[in-house]
Amino acid sequence: MTVDIRVIRAGQMYRYYLRETVVGDSRRPARTPLRAAQEQAGVPVGRWMGRSLAVLGLAPGEEVTEAQLRNLFGERGRHPYADRIEADRLAAGDSPKKAYRADALGRRVTVTGVDFVFRPQPTIYLLWAFGDEETRRAIEAAHERAIERVLEWIEDEVAVIRYGKDGIYRVRPPGGLVAARFRHYEARSGRPLLHDHLLLSVKGQRLDGKWGSIHTTALHENTVAASALYNELVASGVCEALGLATEPRIVTPGRRPVMEIAGVPHELIRWTARRSDQIAACLAELEHEYVTAVDDDGEPRFLPVVSERARAKLNQIAARKTRPPKRKTQPLAQLRAWWKVSAILPSGVAADVINSLLEHARAAAAAIRARVSAVVDVALAAVDVTATCS
Repeated sequence: MTVDIRVIRAGQMYRYYLRETVVGDSRRPARTPLRAAQEQAGVPVGRWMGRSLAVLGLAPGEEVTEAQLRNLFGERGRHPYADRIEADRLAAGDSPKKAYRADALGRRVTVTGVDFVFRPQPTIYLLWAFGDEETRRAIEAAHERAIERVLEWIEDEVAVIRYGKDGIYRVRPPGGLVAARFRHYEARSGRPLLHDHLLLSVKGQRLDGKWGSIHTTALHENTVAASALYNELVASGVCEALGLATEPRIVTPGRRPVMEIAGVPHELIRWTARRSDQIAACLAELEHEYVTAVDDDGEPRFLPVVSERARAKLNQIAARKTRPPKRKTQPLAQLRAWWKVSAILPSGVAADVINSLLEHARAAAAAIRARVSAVVDVALAAVDVTATCS
């Protein structure tokens, strides 16, 4: 899957995100301001997304500050501008307790959000890594638009607020949701991996104006669908922007192929897949343990077939078990130069192919379109002959 999900909890989990995730998975130096730490790590600042931003006094694309993150995700669901609201209420004569409660978005919660990780298919981020600046910007724009569309789909079709006794009432958040997006450029192995963390707040506003919490189970259940939607959107966006085409590629024998950009050598994909191979090997072991697990009475604990949802969970476990230590992050310009140099010998792909990867992909796309056009012409000719004979 190209979309993963992880729960964010107030406390230690939130501090992990503030210490590492928001600065490109680097280790944030103690007492270093967020913006300064992001500049040192060579990653862009976080940006706000979602249709609920205006209600909170935020704007799409506005920079995410540390205070806003702390209030919304670290303080059990407070208003992003809680500090300002609390100060105003104190100045108006409210007691400290009443002023503190005034900035709460509904009930305080422990699970304050979920982390959706969006990453495009390997052929797309390889074109992004080895292409020129125009290619890089086009792919990042398609990547961002795909994330926006998936978030809109979650707002319209997936997210529900539960309220009433035992959560008997369920409503869509009519005003949408709010999320903070953070971009990363590389995998833990140091290989190129364009991906964004979308920290989605569980807070949503009902029609009566009260704030409630999004049912996170619905988000987990729709992760596979979100991944499929994102894949389709980002691939079509990249193909349209750069004049490319997709083709099926078998990743795992016996399972359906995935659609990748045509013309990108498979050797380059293998060069980026060292960590994927480790995860796949661990996942195979976990799936075997899953289907053979028995309870104290010797009865199977699970179904003999691993469902998509169970496989997604096992894949997350495999990723954690095989996770290497983090590397020090570098600016994107340095990374792109290093990737080109380091890919030539291990991948076995010629330097001229790597340096002109976009042209190779466009040539492959032209060949695919020519084959499709020929098939269509023959089919139309057959229709004409049939119509004439009849």
